[in-house]
Amino acid sequence: MKKNITLERESRPAVKLTEHQQNLLKRINNLAVSLMPEFEDRNQAINALTMDDSSLMQLLCSILMEQKTRKSDYAVRQRRENLEDFYMSPEELGGVLKITDVADILGISRQSVKVCVNNNQLIAFKQNEDFIFPAFQFTDSGLLHGFEEVMAAFDKDTHPMLRLGVLKAPISLGEGVVKNPIQIMQDGAKPNEMILAIRAANQFGSHIAS
Repeated sequence: MKKNITLERESRPAVKLTEHQQNLLKRINNLAVSLMPEFEDRNQAINALTMDDSSLMQLLCSILMEQKTRKSDYAVRQRRENLEDFYMSPEELGGVLKITDVADILGISRQSVKVCVNNNQLIAFKQNEDFIFPAFQFTDSGLLHGFEEVMAAFDKDTHPMLRLGVLKAPISLGEGVVKNPIQIMQDGAKPNEMILAIRAANQFGSHIAS
């Protein structure tokens, strides 16, 4: 009986599709191909083949939802692990400060500090519904010299964790001397070295955009 049904479907005349329908069919085909790894097991494939169209469609939709959930869980886990890496080693960056400490150092209000964070002028991370700030970006009297210029060189949408990664990445200054942008700024932000630090931030933004 199932063989007859299959033959009947295959013998239907081909439907002439519009250009938009053909494009949609391509997308549907791509979706179907992406689901094939889920049917590597022979029994699973045979079970799907014996389903009626409605049941098969429900199965495919449920698999798509499961795949989306798995990818979402992985992305969340990856972000959490990246932040945990930072929280586990704050001392190498001079420790962390709370928003009230930053407000006192910069001589501005807590709200103004949040504005600076939103404008990506400071590096900050959320922790327990509040912000913490890597201390290296501040001195007793304000921002680390050169920090504002380096931050401005990043693409405005660059995530703080990515900015931090660039600031920790080594740069060859010639004659065997290697420093990262943080060290360059802490060593007095010499103009010839700052050019390389700013270039690193700028080139990172260009690389991400491409």
